[in-house]
Amino acid sequence: METVVHTYRTVQLAMESSLPAVHFLHGSHGAYHTAMLVAADLLRREQPVVIIDAANTTDPFFMATLFKSADLEPEALLRRGYISRCYTFYQVDVTVTEGLAEFMRSVGSSTLMVFGLLDLIDDDQVPEGDIRDILERMHTTFTHLRSAGTRTLLVSAPLRFQLKEREHYFTAYKGLADVIYRIDTDYRRTPAKRGRHGTTDRHSHTTDRQRTGAVGKLPPRAAQRTTGALR
Repeated sequence: METVVHTYRTVQLAMESSLPAVHFLHGSHGAYHTAMLVAADLLRREQPVVIIDAANTTDPFFMATLFKSADLEPEALLRRGYISRCYTFYQVDVTVTEGLAEFMRSVGSSTLMVFGLLDLIDDDQVPEGDIRDILERMHTTFTHLRSAGTRTLLVSAPLRFQLKEREHYFTAYKGLADVIYRIDTDYRRTPAKRGRHGTTDRHSHTTDRQRTGAVGKLPPRAAQRTTGALR
C-alpha cells in the first residue's frame, strides 16, 4: 500500500515519527525536489545527511538558497552534507554495500537518501544476474542500517525504460521499502545534465566492479556554482 503525498512536510514528519525504516518516494519529477527539501530541513536542524546520488540531481545551490532565506550560513550545508555521485550500477553497489554503515556512524548520521538507483539498471552492459545479486545485497545493507537506527529514503522519478524487459525491477525495488509514498506534485525543476552510463562512458563497468566506493564529506568552502561532481 502506498500513500499519496502533496508536500515534503508529509514525508518528513512520517520519517521522523516512525521507527527507523526504509521509505520509498516516487511519482513525478517533484520527488527529487521533495527529498531535497527534507534534506535541507534536517541540515538546518544540524542533523547530518548522507546522499547517494545516482540521478545527478542533487542541487546544493538550491539548498544553500533555502539556508540563506532562513538566515543561516550556507557553509553549514557543506559541514553536514555528505554526497556521493554514482554513474553506474556497480558504483552504487560498492557505495551502498561496502562500508556505508561504518561511514554513517563516523559522521553521526541517521539519515540516508538514495536518488535514482533504478535509472542505472536500464543498461544492457549490466547483466540480469548482476542486478538481482546487487539488489539482494542492498536489501541486506538497508536492513542492517534500519537495525542500527537509520532512516533511509529511496527516491525515484518517473522511469521510461529503453530495455522494456527490465520494467519489473521497479516492483522489486519497491519491495526493499517498508513505507511507500507517491508524490503527485511536479515542481518542474530542470534536472542536472546526466552523463552516459554504458561502457563507452569514461566510467568503465569492469573497473567499477573492483573500485572502492566513497561517500565523501564536502569540504568547507564558499558556495559557488561549478560543473561536474562535488568534491
